[in-house]
Amino acid sequence: MFFSVCGAFALATTAFFMPLYLKESGFSGKEIGIIYAAFSITSIISAFPSGLASDRFLARDLIALALALMGVASWMKSEIFLFPLFMLAYLIYGVGQNLFKVSLDALLLKTFSRDVGKVYGIFNSVRMLGFTPGGIAGGLLLSVLDFRFILKLIGSFYLLLSLIKNFLPKNVPISFGLKTYREDFWKPSVLLFAIWLFLFYLHWGAEFTSYGLFLRENLRLSLLGMGFYMSAEFAMIGLTSFTVGLWLNKGVSPYLLAIWGLLASGIGHMGMIIENLTVSLVFRLLHGVGDGTIMVLSYVGIAELFRVERIGGNSGLITLTIMLGGFIGSLIFGPLGEKWGYQWPLFISGVTTLALIPIIFIPKMIKTNERRTF
Repeated sequence: MFFSVCGAFALATTAFFMPLYLKESGFSGKEIGIIYAAFSITSIISAFPSGLASDRFLARDLIALALALMGVASWMKSEIFLFPLFMLAYLIYGVGQNLFKVSLDALLLKTFSRDVGKVYGIFNSVRMLGFTPGGIAGGLLLSVLDFRFILKLIGSFYLLLSLIKNFLPKNVPISFGLKTYREDFWKPSVLLFAIWLFLFYLHWGAEFTSYGLFLRENLRLSLLGMGFYMSAEFAMIGLTSFTVGLWLNKGVSPYLLAIWGLLASGIGHMGMIIENLTVSLVFRLLHGVGDGTIMVLSYVGIAELFRVERIGGNSGLITLTIMLGGFIGSLIFGPLGEKWGYQWPLFISGVTTLALIPIIFIPKMIKTNERRTF
């Protein structure tokens, strides 16, 4: 969990501020959308291979490699301003970030197979402990230091973190054929689960391309103000994850939690566009309640759907569908935000989130002998 906290902290210091850096560096809204779409493509391409590798090799070695890639890419982004080369740096960073997340998640899923709701609730809560101070630190640092220097600083942090991989536990490498993973994934409940997550994570595209710019240009927040705004949501996601994990452990219906999670996420995204700081923040916190709920349910769904010895590759396939949602969302919402205003991607993605609620009930109508997704 230490690596999860550190990775989240480093990511949060720059991630949501990056569109500002890109815009100030002369990139257009279309180019920003393409950059984030390319970032998502690398995650799509590398998701299953990353998961497969975490089954066949030591996940901690892959985590160290991922951190090294992110470190090098951060340094590249601080020195390169030509669009094709900057996008290449983002591709390298995307591969590293995806390999880090998939391998770390696989290691968790392989290490803890009991009390999944509680364990994954705590894990996601701890991860948010990294995002919360990371967002604040990012706002503070960017208020007094050059963005390029911060990228170098974060890159160096990633490289140093890669040197202490031996503190992570070892998994037992096991090799399965690709056909086995295809058979695992090609089931009605698994496909439904994947499609549902794809549609839910379309809203990531809106956040990647419009969230930071909305805070800056619509709410007129300073960099420090943006850091506190974002960190408040991270804290809410962490608190919600911990609470939902405990509720699941006590037998609360995952279906019921999913309904309330989607309601909170969708309404929160729609309401946060109100250009009053207090009202906007309240709705953003509500969105955080929804996101924290769905995140924990996603982990539990993966743990219940797949055999633990192949959970790395299969969780990589689930990650692929999530990243595909972010990719499509970036292509849609990047140009839309530039043309019509940065509030509209957030509002529209909130509406699409609410539209997912009826899908929750479909697994109950699928009469198979499979274990249910939720």
